[in-house]
Amino acid sequence: MIPHDQIRQICDRIIKSGELGRSRTYAAILEYLAEHAIAGTMPKEISIAIDVLGRESNFDVGKDSIVRVHIYHLRNKLNTYFARQGHLEQYRVEIPKGQYMLAITENTPATAEVPSPPPAGVVSPELSTRRKNYTPWLAALAILLLLANLFSRFEQPKADVNPFMQSRLWQPLLDDTAPILILVGDYYIMGEKDDRGNVLRMVREFDINSSAELAALQSQGSNSKYMNLELGYAPTSTAKALTQIVKVFGSQSRRIKVKMMSELNTNDLVGNHIIYLGLLSGLRSLNDLMFAASGLALGSTYDDLINLDTDVIYNSSSGLAVGKASYHDYGLLSTFPSPGGTQFVLLAGMRDEGLINLAEEVTAPKKLAALEQTAELDGKQSPAFEALYEVLGYDSTNFEARLVYHSKLDTKVLWETRLIGAP
Repeated sequence: MIPHDQIRQICDRIIKSGELGRSRTYAAILEYLAEHAIAGTMPKEISIAIDVLGRESNFDVGKDSIVRVHIYHLRNKLNTYFARQGHLEQYRVEIPKGQYMLAITENTPATAEVPSPPPAGVVSPELSTRRKNYTPWLAALAILLLLANLFSRFEQPKADVNPFMQSRLWQPLLDDTAPILILVGDYYIMGEKDDRGNVLRMVREFDINSSAELAALQSQGSNSKYMNLELGYAPTSTAKALTQIVKVFGSQSRRIKVKMMSELNTNDLVGNHIIYLGLLSGLRSLNDLMFAASGLALGSTYDDLINLDTDVIYNSSSGLAVGKASYHDYGLLSTFPSPGGTQFVLLAGMRDEGLINLAEEVTAPKKLAALEQTAELDGKQSPAFEALYEVLGYDSTNFEARLVYHSKLDTKVLWETRLIGAP
């Protein structure tokens, strides 16, 4: 039996270490869980939402994941504390997956040891499932024609005149000879049938991403109203973003390969620099990497991001404005090196406006230099940081994109944390 005062003392040392961040939210959750551990009780998700996060009694845990994302990040922060500062602690504090309680055990050398990085290319069990591509051949052809047109228009400049060679974001890709794989976020489309079996309309559901997944659900007796049409689509913003990104590479554009996210398999992540272009809802398995070490988390929809340190919610109003009305959208940049030495550059918008403007921000040399200065990037190692831009517009015209959040990423936490979604 661990003395109660020792439980409180170790939690106090964790809080004072700074590993929980600037916000008091994680400290409050840790203290709350510690008192329940001392009392021998296990709090429920709704209790944490009301007692710690200040939510109302009608809070719906099924629709709002804020407790789960906070528990997920607190678990990672605790692991980080024991990997960095807690080697000499007598006891180790953890939050078991799938639970809302503290597990306090002897801090043996085995548990205090920093885990070794996973082999290159190992990201998530979800990536081990190979998906077929159901994107319409016309969409693929359009992208290929766009690339061919861009390549034909590029002159062959000398390497030293490329303005992006000095960029900390793009330099790791430009200074290397490894292939560059651009992944385009696409979506699987189904047909909704009437009583006679005729297709009434085409529909999209975020939890059905391939014909195989649809077939699996139908074999269980659900989703019988849907028909596989072998169709898919990519948002129009990806073509515009692709135009911006390709110009970064100039004469090196021939190193670029383009694939749809529905075609992604684990082997693609080995030996390639990875660029993602699409919406947050199209990240699929790359979602694990984008948010594993992030200070942001998805809210109840793909139109919401939550700042986990301040609880500020960034919400897109794009597509909701009626007539000539103002709106705002967001674009998220995340970049980090892989264990194998290649670089990931993930560009994701909440909606089209966010992605288009984000691509413009990272391909305008002066704006890019300002971002890198603000993010305090140096030239000693490959960049690992994230940045969130807010796009302001009116009557379908984008006027301004401004940086509203940025933070460096801990790559050790990122690659050691490969499973996401379970509290």
